[in-house]
Amino acid sequence: MGILEGKKVLVTGISGGIGLACGKLFIAEGAEVLGSYRTMKPELEALGAKLFALDTDDRENIEKTVKAEIRSFGGIDALVNCIGITAPEPLFAAAPVKWENVIETNLFSAMRIMQGAIVPLVSKKGGAIVNISSVFSIRGGVGQSGYCASKGALDAMTRAAATELAGKNIRVNTVAPGFIETEMTAGFDEKFRTESLAKIPMKRFGKPEEVAELCAFLISDKAKYITGQSFVIDGGLSV
Repeated sequence: MGILEGKKVLVTGISGGIGLACGKLFIAEGAEVLGSYRTMKPELEALGAKLFALDTDDRENIEKTVKAEIRSFGGIDALVNCIGITAPEPLFAAAPVKWENVIETNLFSAMRIMQGAIVPLVSKKGGAIVNISSVFSIRGGVGQSGYCASKGALDAMTRAAATELAGKNIRVNTVAPGFIETEMTAGFDEKFRTESLAKIPMKRFGKPEEVAELCAFLISDKAKYITGQSFVIDGGLSV
């Protein structure tokens, strides 16, 4: 019997590397999964999750769409928020419109999704939320000022939400990955990849499945006294 047996879990950004790994593992651990995607991919068709399209550019309808899909799904016990984008550029040349897009997606979309999930979680007498942040929200990254700012704000919002929702038996945590083998890191040039690996004592990038395992633990009943925390998973990355 899996650690998520009988649970219903919403995974946003399920078409991404970490989101897809979460969906696969949660189902293997006994959960029913509701997943949002922006772009349908072949891998999703065989996943066994109930899927729905969620356009984070459609700001006014994010919360409404999430609520409607959760209602149709019969409620949820947990939310794992994997939505996120980056737009690398040096701070001195940063375009405000790019910052706005990154912060809108990484912070405000996460907020709206959480707002859509909170009432259903309250009606289930509690549950868990995990927001996928980044180690760079803590340590910073060259050319990533907007991304770091958005993820730092996501961490702060998560801690505040944990305090607000503890009385409703809803736990809220962040997972902060370092370099993970996803489409994003696949685009690194060889020089940057080599330099990045040199900063990781374990001498490899992480796997999406390893992030998913941490998320599965945090939304399971094994973590029922853990809230308001940020869990770094980066192989010991040093700046």
